[in-house]
Amino acid sequence: MENNLMVILSGCKQGDPAWQKVLYEQYYGYVFTICIRYASTREDATQILNDGFVRVFRGLINFDVPENEAEILPAFMGWLKKIMIHTGINYKKSLARQISWDSQDNEAENLPSKDRHPIESMAYEELVALIQNLSPAYRHVFSLFVLDGYSHEDIAKMMKISIGTSKSNLLKARGKLRKMLELSHAEEISRYDR
Repeated sequence: MENNLMVILSGCKQGDPAWQKVLYEQYYGYVFTICIRYASTREDATQILNDGFVRVFRGLINFDVPENEAEILPAFMGWLKKIMIHTGINYKKSLARQISWDSQDNEAENLPSKDRHPIESMAYEELVALIQNLSPAYRHVFSLFVLDGYSHEDIAKMMKISIGTSKSNLLKARGKLRKMLELSHAEEISRYDR
C-alpha cells in the first residue's frame, strides 16, 4: 500500500482496517512520545495511545483535509497531537485513583536559579522518566506548558483549574525536576562547579 497521507486518510475515513493499521503503525512512535508524558507507566501510555487512535478513527470523518498537499501533514499532525493530549488528560481523570488538580503540597518552592548546569549526558528517555516521577498534577501542567506549548489560560480550561494553580504547579514541577536532576547528576555537576 502506498504511504501517501492523503490516500491513508481516505482509506481510514472509509473505515478500512488495512488503512487504519497503516496509519497506526506510521504514527505509533510519534504518538507514543506524546502519551508517555501523560502516563505513569508504559502500560498507561499504551492505553492512552490506543484510546486516542480509536478517537482518531472515529473523528477522521470530521477532519478537513486541506486542499494544498503541503498543508496536509502539518494539519494532520496538529490534529493528532491535540487528540492524544486530550485523551491523556481524560484517561488520568477517569482513573479510580484520581487526584485533585489543586496543588498537592503547601510547601513553597523557589524558582530554579538562572545559572543552569549543562548535563550533556541527559537522554530524552531519562528526562521523560524524571517527568513521570512528578505528581500527576505537576506532570500534566509541565507537559502541557513546556513540551506542548499551551498557555496557562488554555491549561486552566482543559484541566478545570485556576490559572494561578497552573502557574504554581509549573513552578513546583520545575523545582522538583531541578532537584531530581541535581541528585541524579551530582557527580557531573560537581565536576562542572570545580
